[in-house]
Amino acid sequence: MSHPPLIEFRQVSKIYGRGEAEIRALNGVDLKIEAHEFVAIMGPSGSGKSTTMNIIGCLDVPSKGEYLFQGIPTSGFGRNQLTLLRRHMLGFVFQGFNLLPRTSAMENVELPLVYRGMEAGERRKLAREALARVGLSGRENHTTQELSGGQQQRVAIARAIVTSPAVLLADEPTGNLDTKTSMEIMDLMTSLNRDQGITVIMVTHENDIAAYARRIIRFVDGRMDSDQPNPGKEAIHAL
Repeated sequence: MSHPPLIEFRQVSKIYGRGEAEIRALNGVDLKIEAHEFVAIMGPSGSGKSTTMNIIGCLDVPSKGEYLFQGIPTSGFGRNQLTLLRRHMLGFVFQGFNLLPRTSAMENVELPLVYRGMEAGERRKLAREALARVGLSGRENHTTQELSGGQQQRVAIARAIVTSPAVLLADEPTGNLDTKTSMEIMDLMTSLNRDQGITVIMVTHENDIAAYARRIIRFVDGRMDSDQPNPGKEAIHAL
């Protein structure tokens, strides 16, 4: 018996405003993403890529159509159920890092576990392990001001994966980083996908960053314009 897609849109539309002020951010989108994929979502400003990411991340809901997670329609979920889905199944990485200032790397990574009500000793253990996985052993007690931009993004990734999410949602994860650091972050995300099986869905406007994905989806005017595999990066994922 086949499993349903991890993520599925069925004729999803997102409409803002009414009448002449109506904006269709998404217009009847059908989309399937399987577990363990690495997908890049691209498109110009206003194309619908960020709206797609927000709906996948349960930060917004469709105006029409259906979003299914592991085959379960989310339209019947209340606010608490959507919060639990985000907390237990999804990890988020943002362009601006969104770390707490004057707070250690360890404390930042522990935060999602605090929301789960986890005991302090177990939180520290898992946070330390997550920081080690992103190459930051020995930096646990450094504050955000004591870390480089690349290290801050690694802390943000550690915070996103400390809960062992099924999906890592990355919104322009290299937008504030130089080229060398960007490549290091993308190598890390490739490793998380390849070695730990985390499904990675990334919004980016940079072709060289999207090239790390196994699949590239392009949006134009609220619709999927193309959906293509990226076989050229199989060598990276196989290393």
